[in-house]
Amino acid sequence: MTATTADTKTSAAEEKLTPEQSRRETIESIIMAIILAVVVRGFVAEAFVIPTGSMAPTLQGRHKDVVDPMSSYQYQATASEERTSTGAPTGNYVISSTCPISRYPQKLDVINDPADDSFSGDRIIVSKFSYDLKDPARWDVIVFKCPGQATQNYIKRLVGLPNEVIRIAGGNVYTAPRLDPEADFVIARKPPHKLSALLQIVDDSDYVPPLLVEKGFPSKWISTTGSSWKPAADGKSFSIEPTAQTNWMRWRNVFPSFEEWYQLEVDGRLPASAKEKEGQLVTDFYAYNSSESIRQKYQHATWRLEPGTFDNEQYDISVPGPGQPMDASNAGMHWVDDLALDVTAEVTAVEPGSELTLKLVRGGEHFHCTFDLTSGTAKLSRTSSRGEPMAFEAPAGSEDAAKIADPVAQTSVRGTGTHQIRLSNCDHQVLLWVNGSVVKFDKPTTYASAELIAPYWSLEEAGDLQPCGIGVKQAQMTAKSLRVLRDKYYIAVSRQLGEGTETNDYQKSVPRSDIGPWISEATAIQEIFNTPSSWSTSPLFDDDNRRFVEFTMEEDQFFPMGDNSPHSLDARLWAAPPYVTRDLLIGKALVIYWPHTWNRPVPFWPNFQRMGFIR
Repeated sequence: MTATTADTKTSAAEEKLTPEQSRRETIESIIMAIILAVVVRGFVAEAFVIPTGSMAPTLQGRHKDVVDPMSSYQYQATASEERTSTGAPTGNYVISSTCPISRYPQKLDVINDPADDSFSGDRIIVSKFSYDLKDPARWDVIVFKCPGQATQNYIKRLVGLPNEVIRIAGGNVYTAPRLDPEADFVIARKPPHKLSALLQIVDDSDYVPPLLVEKGFPSKWISTTGSSWKPAADGKSFSIEPTAQTNWMRWRNVFPSFEEWYQLEVDGRLPASAKEKEGQLVTDFYAYNSSESIRQKYQHATWRLEPGTFDNEQYDISVPGPGQPMDASNAGMHWVDDLALDVTAEVTAVEPGSELTLKLVRGGEHFHCTFDLTSGTAKLSRTSSRGEPMAFEAPAGSEDAAKIADPVAQTSVRGTGTHQIRLSNCDHQVLLWVNGSVVKFDKPTTYASAELIAPYWSLEEAGDLQPCGIGVKQAQMTAKSLRVLRDKYYIAVSRQLGEGTETNDYQKSVPRSDIGPWISEATAIQEIFNTPSSWSTSPLFDDDNRRFVEFTMEEDQFFPMGDNSPHSLDARLWAAPPYVTRDLLIGKALVIYWPHTWNRPVPFWPNFQRMGFIR
């Protein structure tokens, strides 16, 4: 992503603004100038505007704020292609985007509905002297001069430090000291506050589409055999009565295809294929990247859109049905095995021996966090796909890790009441949050793992087909606001020359002679994700197929990457050397001080929700 200074000007020959646009730009500039005048008194800083989406959704470039008509979930979709780097219209217009929860491809009325217009990127403040006082830290969001093009500013997240060898594998970042060739690679773990900021939404039970409930589309949360969980009529919450055995409810990643959404909306019927869905692996899908666009035939002097001005004459907002089907390659080309589970647990009755358990599955291994509801004690445990106990890593100097007891902590999840709980399994570490605070366990919650693993499924155990679960024993409880999230997945790709670094980690996933060109390959990979019986035999998950790449940093060299890994031109892909030298650093991104404004409830209403510190 490039970053341009907020006072960048566009010549009249490059862009013509309507009077309304001109007034809006003037008012926003005045407001920003006032804010900056106040802020700069406290520290030396500079304002930047984000033009593209390579750091999305942490920082958003030109985009559209979209509200899914099926689920009412609000998300953002890129509109960078609608304007050049100078802000001039390109003649391209985003007419469709896909919700990350319902996967409904929504039409955008770019001709008649101002709400479907695009908005400018986030405006941020950068501390220009942060790194004069201390060295840059891993996971900082940094602004720097583009190597080889010093007139261009970039903004990325710092992941590699000087004198490190950086390895990208399985979506994670590993490091080893450059000056010690015998040293092992160690996974770079994100601090809890950074991890929380980087987690991406996969599902949220608060946004179940009513149409899917009405038509009987399979629920994402299902009771296991013999379990007695009861869904609410709207499908947004689930309740359980006290029983002597643990009642399990598992989550699966199931959603309608484009064809199924089309038939549901146009014919009002649920295709038979929908009821047979089992789910698919969680992928690195970004709703931000789901935009589909068309191009104007010609442009008017005022840049206004009118019917009949598009090359695609089939664009008609009045025609029933969803928007444009999303390209298969934008549906996520990589399995993300690092997940988190949020739940609001309303406990209304407890009996002796009552327990609440949250489960995450990764590569067939089960990670449990079990709360004793009478005492508040939480215990973490880890088992193999065959149910065999596995240990977390032992403290330094301790006995054999296999003899170390499971980590234990004391929490406020005790008795009746409402508890907000998050369990994450990311970067080979299990973390627990209760009511927004990280819980400290008495032993390490990290564990050893191979860099590249394969998903697991069997007829007896759903494994990674149902990677999240909730179990309750001897308690009456309602589970609400069930959210499944995923970690960032950094794609192992490089333009640097050298053996093993010229291909990305899915390019050789299936034989090209069998699947044809790129689009066919993307479709074939999606089919593998949807077919659990193929996971153990598909070459997609072979160790010699899942690529990794390495980059070596020397003194005063830093390795940055974008949060939007599939759509980020970062150090992995530069034609210039894959690093930023210290002299090119501008500073640390601190706050989003002025996102785009709203025209409601009053014109130029500040978008307060987006304002805040950058993590």
